[in-house]
Order: sequence, then structure tokens, then C-alpha cells
Amino acid sequence: MVTLASAADPTYRRELGNGLVQRWSTQADTEKIAQLCGIVFRDKENDPSNNYMLTSVRGQMSGDHPLMGPGDYAVIEDTSKEGNPIIACTCLWRRRWEYEGIAFDVGQPEFVATHPDYRNRGLIRRLFEMVHARSEAEGHLVQGITGIPYFYRQFGYEYALDLEGRRVTYSALIPKAQESTPEPYTLRAATFDDIPLLMELYNRQQARSMVWSVLSERFWRYYLDETEDPSALGKQIAIKMIIDTVGVAQGYVMFADRRWGSSLNVYALNIVAGANWQAIVPSLLRALQSYGIQLPDAKPGVPPFNALSFCLGSAHPLYEALGEELAPFYEPPYAWYIRVPDVLAFLRHIAPVLERRLANSAAASFTGKFTIDFFRGGLSIIFDSGRIKQIEPWRAPLYQSDADAICPALVFLQLLFGYRSLDELRYAYPDVRVEKPGAGVVLNALFPKKFSWVPG
Repeated sequence: MVTLASAADPTYRRELGNGLVQRWSTQADTEKIAQLCGIVFRDKENDPSNNYMLTSVRGQMSGDHPLMGPGDYAVIEDTSKEGNPIIACTCLWRRRWEYEGIAFDVGQPEFVATHPDYRNRGLIRRLFEMVHARSEAEGHLVQGITGIPYFYRQFGYEYALDLEGRRVTYSALIPKAQESTPEPYTLRAATFDDIPLLMELYNRQQARSMVWSVLSERFWRYYLDETEDPSALGKQIAIKMIIDTVGVAQGYVMFADRRWGSSLNVYALNIVAGANWQAIVPSLLRALQSYGIQLPDAKPGVPPFNALSFCLGSAHPLYEALGEELAPFYEPPYAWYIRVPDVLAFLRHIAPVLERRLANSAAASFTGKFTIDFFRGGLSIIFDSGRIKQIEPWRAPLYQSDADAICPALVFLQLLFGYRSLDELRYAYPDVRVEKPGAGVVLNALFPKKFSWVPG
């Protein structure tokens, strides 16, 4: 295991044998990383290099990306081969989330790739040691990744937050416009002048989401900057304002800048307070349909456009306005993988939330020591009239454990992030148990199941 300080440092370098060298990237590595990702992220072995991934890497390494810089790829190169090709990589994005209003920083590994000729050697594990070390050195309390099934459980991650979920409107169901009648709502390109409204509308959703992703002004500026071709930088999204007949913005919509399949993917959609969803939806559907027909394909062989996919989580006001008549297909959410390297530090950080929840529960003014056994360690929270006085490591005694509750450490993340209720976890996992009378009341108060929508 590498040390935190050395692995996080930009000058870190480690010889792995057989010419393989592990290190952090520089801007000079851009094309090597792009070529690797272009090869790895293909549907079939004989497909051409994924051009979309090439442009995405170039955008990430440009120095202008809002989430990372050109030195944030952890890479492994093969110095025994001509040109020292990069044969494995992943990068670190930096995000800020909130937990019921309390901000915390998140490190997000992205673009995880190993050349097919070098797989099953544990190279990604070594790279994750690097990104975890840098993330933790920068004070990130959490890491999160939107990755393929199962794989990231190997590195201490657990599914613990909803990711996406979508409703689909098929082209054939979109109502036709009335002849000779102007559309009451249309779309126009968003500009820098729209950023205050974009941020206001985006943040309106915060109240209903327990965990929230903060989007900075820099984020909006990056995706709205048209000084360079957005597609050439792999920006992935288009942002349009919804305007009424006199040109007043009534909301915004964010969707993919090209199609990966038969549907146009919509990633965000919000309207101003007092606007009527049912009045806006027909015009919006028709406008998005027009964009879907015109958008370029992300890769060869993409089927013809036939639907709008609203990837807006498990619940959104649009879904109610559409109804099953206009959006008959529903796909449940996938999930974020979450890693919390120091659960006690995170609990201390969100202690005001825990106290507030306790005060509004049947366990209000609780006084005493509450312990949770994680099997390999655990924690103790000491309360005094509902206030948290101490959160410390705790280990069950060898005989006659007096834990209030027991729960596998990674499974506890589902409870911590409101992803599953205590009863749901007890049903699914026999080793999630409440050991003392009244302990379930305290656990349910501290960690209720709650809705979160965190865009990927």
C-alpha cells in the first residue's frame, strides 16, 4: 500500500516491473490518454476508435475543465514499448455536494480504462490508490463514481444514492402542433447572461433532495462558452432556455449534444415559479423532438431517432405533467457508488443534521451512549439531551457485546445516505440487527430514508 502523501504528489512515480511505471499525468500525455480511452470505450473489438472519448479527454486536459486539470490523470505507461504508451488510467474530478445543507467535497474517479492486453493485473487497484490518496489529501470526505455493475465494490464502494432513472416519451405520442398557430413556448441557446437564472432554477430543487450537487458559476460558464466548438471539447451537453411568445425565459432544459441511441437524453429541466407545466410540455416536447431529429450520432450505427428520454431521477414534476399517456415507459434508477474513507469524520461533519433530525423525532432529547458494531470496528455516539457530545471509534467486547445495533460497514452507507430504510436493510441483510429495545427508534431518527437526486 502506498502512503497518502507520496501517492498524492504530482511528482509521484512508482516502478511496477516489466517496464510499467505508475505516475500522474502532464498535459503532454493528452493524446496518449485519449488514444487509450478511444480504444477501450468501444462496443466491439473491431469498432473504430471512439471519437467522442478522444474529444472528451482533450477537453478534460485543456486546463479549462471545471472539475479537473491536466495533472489529474493517474496513469500507467509501458516504457518497454516504443513511444511509452499509456496502458491504464483514471482521472479525479472534484465536486461539492451538500447533505441537508451542509457542504462537503467529493472526489469522483472517472474514465477508468485499461488496455485489453494488460487486464487482470491489478493495475486499476494501483491507480485507485493514487486517486483516493489525492482526494483524501485535498480534504474530500467522500468519493463517488458512476460506474459499471459490481466492479467498484472491490475498492471500498457501495451503492448508496439513486442515479438517473428515466421516463420515455415516444415520438408517435407527441401531440401535433395546431396549424397556423404559433408555439406558445420555444427554445433558444442559453448565454452567459442567463447564468443567474440557470443557477436559481437549478437550486430550487435543492429543498427536496437530501444530498445535493452544487454547480458553480464556473461550471455553467464552461458549458456555455462558445469561443470553441463544444463538440470538439467533448462537452456532452447543450443548454437551452424555454421562452414564451414575448421572449421571457420561463425555464431551461439541458440535453445531450448528440445521440447514443434512438432517443435524445434530457438531463435537467426546470421552470420558473408559477409557470404551468401542462401548458409548457406540448411545445417543449415538439421542440426537443426537432432537436433529436437533427442531432449528430455519437458513433456509427446509431438507430434512427424515435423517443425522448427524460433522465431526471425517480421523481420530477415533469413526470406528473406527462402522465403515463405521454411517458408510458419508466426505468428505475441505477445508483452511485459511494466510498467514505472515514465514516466518523463524516458523521462529525454532519452532526448538526443528526441533532436536528433527533430533535424532530420520538427520540428527542435522547441522552446516553449509542453504539453500532461494524464487525471490524464500530462507532460510539454520546448524546446529552439530544446534542452530540462525542463521536468516537468503538469495538465490541470479546464477550457479551453490548452494541445497540450491528451493520456491515459498507451496508451502513446505504443508511447514512438515505438510500434504504432500516427496515429494508434488515429485510435484505440478516446481519443488520437492532440489539436493544428503543435502538431502532434512534437509528430511524438519525438515518431516515430520504429522496436524493444527484446528477452524474
